[in-house]
Amino acid sequence: MEEMNLIVLLLFGILFSVYGKFRVTGPIHPVVAVVGEDVILDCQLVPSIPVSNMVVRWHKSDLGLAVHMYRNGEDETVAQDQNYRGRTELFKDELPKGNVSLRIKNTRVFDEGKYICSVDDETDFEETVIELKVGGLGREHWIQIEGYRKNGIQLVCESNGWYPEPGIQWTGGDGQNLTAQSETSYHQDSKGLVTVQSHIAVTKDSSNRFKCLVRSNLLKKEQETTVQISDDFFPTVSGWLVFLSVIICLLIVVISTGICWTVKQYRYVKELKHDKSIKQYEQWKPLVESDWKKICECKVSVTLDTETANPWLEVSKDLKDVRLTRTARSLPDNEERFTAWQSVLGSEGFTSGSHYWEVEVAGHPHWSLGVAAESVERKTEIKLRPEDGFWTIGRAEDQIQANADTLSDLPVGEIPSKIGVYLSYESRIVTFYSVNTKSHLYTFIGKNFTEKLYPFFCTAHCNKWLRICPVQH
Repeated sequence: MEEMNLIVLLLFGILFSVYGKFRVTGPIHPVVAVVGEDVILDCQLVPSIPVSNMVVRWHKSDLGLAVHMYRNGEDETVAQDQNYRGRTELFKDELPKGNVSLRIKNTRVFDEGKYICSVDDETDFEETVIELKVGGLGREHWIQIEGYRKNGIQLVCESNGWYPEPGIQWTGGDGQNLTAQSETSYHQDSKGLVTVQSHIAVTKDSSNRFKCLVRSNLLKKEQETTVQISDDFFPTVSGWLVFLSVIICLLIVVISTGICWTVKQYRYVKELKHDKSIKQYEQWKPLVESDWKKICECKVSVTLDTETANPWLEVSKDLKDVRLTRTARSLPDNEERFTAWQSVLGSEGFTSGSHYWEVEVAGHPHWSLGVAAESVERKTEIKLRPEDGFWTIGRAEDQIQANADTLSDLPVGEIPSKIGVYLSYESRIVTFYSVNTKSHLYTFIGKNFTEKLYPFFCTAHCNKWLRICPVQH
């Protein structure tokens, strides 16, 4: 028996020497939830040890505040994002067993994304990433006759309450696929749910029976509806009317072609006179040495404005470095300070000219960088997108993303350790570069800037510094 106990202790010693006191594990595949239903994000400590004296934090990669916080044996709602208040809970009976899984009630489209489950016992800090995908299964699925078109009938198939955008398929009475003849559009409501509407012109066949099928590829579910049309509804067309229609169509094509040619010539002449700075931007794409030198010549010395820093952030004495801490500082809540996002602005803003600075992000898994308008919302949670005054890119684990109107992943290959930010106010350009490879990452272009713009920094990982570096060519 003593030999067995010795073996067990030896095994635990080996595990602790390799992994530390504990590890945090979760599912490697995305968790799928249905809109309106509850979902459980599984997260476990290995070995199964109690977490009563630890800090358990759940946060979402694209949010500044926590989704759920557990500290000193109880939940903390003060630091919780308002969109999740009253909708999340831990399994209290399972906490002594190292189970820190999170239940999200009444799932919404907004909940989709990557969640970080982290556990901190003041000596060890471990975390794991769990991806949640949300699906909405449509309702109110119907087909109706919209009118006549040529020698056929225009049908419309509509269904709402889907997420993400579903696929749609039309079939005729004899089973042939008519989808290529249809025109489909999607509209998203305030809750993020999608309404799909598909139009198709059909002609009389052997059965006049037409079917519309809408399918969710994520949920692997589909809905279909069928319409039967009497022969009497289909119009009959005489030969001379067909001939006249063909002549009219040909005239329309000739006139339209002439108009398009004239418009293209006008646009071509106008583009030749366009802003030279835009032309210069197009030449930068290859990023030869001479072009990289032009960017670096626009370098500016950026420092951080502590009056705008979130209370959870620590700014270095030289105002060049910033990191997220585990405790909030007691600071006056002025109008300039960010409280919703763990963010800080640069000290100097810009209303003209071209400016370039570089930020070291090596080893930092969760950050966002770019520029922000002076009037951006700082007290409540909003998305980091251009229509809200932010032009930024960010990192979520192993993916670099552009925070545009629609979040998009950037094919960067190697994760950059240093990011270059270039702002040209008159040319309406905000561009990001990988300094390591002197390569282009992403460009926001075409937005009219109407107010002062500031360098913007956001971090969501404890004790990892974002450092403003001197530009070297």
